Amino acid sequence: MKKTLIADAGSTKVEWVMIDSSGKTTARFVEEGMNSLLANADEVASAFAAVRKRLGEENVPEEICFYGAGCATPRICGKIEEALRGVWPEAKATASSDLLGTARSLFADTPGIACILGTGSNSCLYDGKQIATNVPSLGYILGDEGSGAALGKRLVADAFKNHLPEVIREKFLARYNLSLGDILEKVYRSSAPNKFLASLVPFLKENLWNPYIYSLVHQEFTHFVKRNIAMYEGAHTLPVSFTGSIAYHFSDILREAAAAQGYDVDSITDGPMEGLIAYHINAGK
Repeated sequence: MKKTLIADAGSTKVEWVMIDSSGKTTARFVEEGMNSLLANADEVASAFAAVRKRLGEENVPEEICFYGAGCATPRICGKIEEALRGVWPEAKATASSDLLGTARSLFADTPGIACILGTGSNSCLYDGKQIATNVPSLGYILGDEGSGAALGKRLVADAFKNHLPEVIREKFLARYNLSLGDILEKVYRSSAPNKFLASLVPFLKENLWNPYIYSLVHQEFTHFVKRNIAMYEGAHTLPVSFTGSIAYHFSDILREAAAAQGYDVDSITDGPMEGLIAYHINAGK
């Protein structure tokens, strides 16, 4: 019975799922995150070898479908595929972007606009097979509108520029015990400032009762819609769906912000894996 190994690889975590041709899941686990763009060949090979060891020799895939953050060019995808073949020489291995994985997860073989709102943000126009157009994310410095990093950046800036209501500002400073110096160190000198900024998002979720906080989140989602979704030709005629922790946990505000710009959000999931499993089960039939 054919076995397919699916990987949803993000910078924070990599989720691995093995399915057989009947659709049964024979293995499922999470490993440390990996950005395909930043990881070198030795790091990638070592990570894959650890996965093979964890799966055991009774769980050897015939096909591997890897969807990764940072898999943005043929060269990077080739690096990942070479590493996969080095560990599983008997398997057919393909590496694709996490954005294509998201599109397949949300829409399977129908067209639509697929969006990611997590630590970062991204989107694409999907034609039912491949990504037709992508408004570039540009990362947390130049883009990532609506993401955890963008929300955290706005929260921190408003706190230290005294735009937050006093009760919220005092609550924020007491909660995290961060001085201005601490903030500047974490944002400008740490290795993962985007992750630090996104780590502050739970505070926003807990304080949505405050009109200022609600408006802050709504504005960030509006920025995402205007600067990304609205840029796709025929956007108002296509279904729009989201995946990612930010989209999932702020789904009501996200739907409201999108509706205000004339878009009805179809579905919102907390991650792409369930949809990818369904996609690959159907693809194998």
